[in-house]
Amino acid sequence: MQVTIEDVSPVEKKLEVEIPWEMVKHRLDEAYRDLSRGVQLRGFRRGKVPRSMLEKMFGKTVEQEVMGKLVSDGFVQVAHEQNLHPVAEPVVDDAKMPQKPGDPFKFVARVEVRSEIQPKDYKGLEFSKREAAVTDEQVERALEHKRQELTEYRAIEGRDRTAPQDVLIVALKGTVGDVKVEREEIRVDLGEPGDAPLPGLAEALRGIEIKAKDHHIEFEIPKDEPRKDLAGKKATFKVAVKDAREKVVPNLDDDFAKDTGEADTLADLRVKLKKQLLEQDEKEVDREVRRELVRELLRKNEFQVAPALIERQLDVAVERVKLQLALSGVDVRQGFDADRVREEMRDQAKEEVRATLLLDAIAELEKVNVTDGEIDKHIAKVAAARETNPQKLKAEWKKEGRLDGVRHSLREEKTLDLLLAEAKIKVESSAQSK
Repeated sequence: MQVTIEDVSPVEKKLEVEIPWEMVKHRLDEAYRDLSRGVQLRGFRRGKVPRSMLEKMFGKTVEQEVMGKLVSDGFVQVAHEQNLHPVAEPVVDDAKMPQKPGDPFKFVARVEVRSEIQPKDYKGLEFSKREAAVTDEQVERALEHKRQELTEYRAIEGRDRTAPQDVLIVALKGTVGDVKVEREEIRVDLGEPGDAPLPGLAEALRGIEIKAKDHHIEFEIPKDEPRKDLAGKKATFKVAVKDAREKVVPNLDDDFAKDTGEADTLADLRVKLKKQLLEQDEKEVDREVRRELVRELLRKNEFQVAPALIERQLDVAVERVKLQLALSGVDVRQGFDADRVREEMRDQAKEEVRATLLLDAIAELEKVNVTDGEIDKHIAKVAAARETNPQKLKAEWKKEGRLDGVRHSLREEKTLDLLLAEAKIKVESSAQSK
């Protein structure tokens, strides 16, 4: 087999391949034997149809199938022999069957290949990181979050009208301006007007009958509403109250602290929350440091990336966005513009691919490897967090083909650890980082 390779770009090769007639003849003979066994024509027993008749009836189809197999087999052989690292299927620009027996089969194809990277300047990287810190405001927000967790929603007793401390589930039917609106179930916290789906809705529902089934409300949305399609519009609805509960928020005192099960006094709870928040921020600082290290690596190492790898990364990113939207209650079947999302995320996807390739190249140079024991240790840690059996989890991952991905991720983390150990990182005080 004769091969000519031309560099179209650092990530694309042009192949001109000639496959000897002997290989072409073998493929043609094989194809016609298989066809003969499956074709039944009147006057001939199965498997006894003359080849000349098969060539006349099915020649074009057979040639197309044979050309496909020759290109596929030829490409695999060339990639192996020439040490190419294709990242996508080849694009065939020209392929023709021999005009007469004895002539070779020729095809021309373009293929995207993995970047050839020679990492440089990756040791002793210099950059800054902020000092982990927690503010009093953050502690108070955490306290409020715990307060909300312990909030009770009690059945309303002793009154027949809603009050500001109530939370309602209502059905709405009406209009906002000229737009018709109909919702079967919507939650409205009368004490948190800013969380209502429409400005003014929570206030309009205060004081209505708790058992209202066809209550009429009207209100005007403020003219300074950021959503321009709603600003200044008049809203008119018929409301049916499906459920009403009184929200009872605990006081911030020592009894509240005891009810959390985490401390005996409010002061102790504040100290514990501050410690937890500081630990969380330390982990966030570590993530920031790793991101900054990767950014520094990429700044010092410029190289092209095969478009196919970027498109593949975008496929993953778009699916991730769709999943996040679906989990937040958004119907991604309605109005989800995948093309727009792809373009918005293209630069990020490109940098993610470049980072992966560069870290792989550094790992090769530094001989970073992941042992089976390290994989088992990681699986045991994940299994403990999920409260499942490590062997069961490993078997599931093996069945799903995820173990190679786990090994790659751990290798990448070990490479980053190596680079961080050699980096020169300046710690900025909280005041500096602000």
